[in-house]
Amino acid sequence: MFFENQEIDLANLPNIVETTFQKLSKNYVSVRYIGNSIFFLLLLGGLFSVYIETSIIEDYPTLWYGLLAFWCFWMITSFLLVKLGYDIRGYVLREKDIIHRKGVLFKSTTTIPFNRVQHCEISQGPIQRMFNLHTLEIFTAGGGKSDLAIPGLEGDTAQQIKEFIVKKTAISEEEAGQEENSTDLAAIKDEELPIPKLYNDSNEY
Repeated sequence: MFFENQEIDLANLPNIVETTFQKLSKNYVSVRYIGNSIFFLLLLGGLFSVYIETSIIEDYPTLWYGLLAFWCFWMITSFLLVKLGYDIRGYVLREKDIIHRKGVLFKSTTTIPFNRVQHCEISQGPIQRMFNLHTLEIFTAGGGKSDLAIPGLEGDTAQQIKEFIVKKTAISEEEAGQEENSTDLAAIKDEELPIPKLYNDSNEY
């Protein structure tokens, strides 16, 4: 057997841009809006605690108004990014892998082949529970952090995708085991067996 490493024509590769990405649930935007609102209300409460407990507006009025302006800018930008991020974020479930796309300022597209998946989990936060949304987490390594997380999935959809990936992972492991056994058998057949010596026991007189 000769080692081959042929060149691949890039024009024949599948184009991910042409792939139809599945959108997340529309309620995912509401979940993000509620989470952001809670965060910025707590932050605003912290700012007013500083206002009440200190004389910042008298000693440093420029700093105080600058903090308020930054709070407003950060809040508005955050809500805009949630909407823009929802329009971009999506996933594609294919026969041998799953693709996830996200990001507004920094876009990323992650592809996880099923033969690399170790296990899947479905998680749900308190705000997600209000809208029956779940996050599908996919692990490919032994660490505690998932390699791919798809939020904003409805309960039935998340469970169906998880069962599909688990089934595909089991099939991949079975096929890998069969290939390994076939390789071992081929190696045994290719081994050079010792040739028995032939003796002539007849004596000539």
